Amino acid sequence: MIASGFRLRKATDFSRTYKYGTSYNHQSFYIKALQSKVSKTRLAVVVPKKVSKKAVVRNRARRRVYEICRLNWKQFQPGYTIIITAKTDLSEVPTQELETNIVRGLKNLKVIV
Repeated sequence: MIASGFRLRKATDFSRTYKYGTSYNHQSFYIKALQSKVSKTRLAVVVPKKVSKKAVVRNRARRRVYEICRLNWKQFQPGYTIIITAKTDLSEVPTQELETNIVRGLKNLKVIV
């Protein structure tokens, strides 16, 4: 899990990122990223109820994505607001494949060097 200071929490930050951010679309998730004036990169992982009605499944998916981001955190460019939203049940995707796809998406958005 990444530190709480690096997590995105405010509704205004979410709406601004969804409205003005650039996106990367994958079959199991999509990423919205927006360069901000804040010096630190902030991240949010959203797993809607459409993915699973069970909170245990949604929280497990959220933890997996946060862990992937934590392991690659040193490669992140400073000053970005990032939202990763799951579209399907991520428990069916192997962790290595999920990490490869997330890193590819973040590189495509120039969030990771």
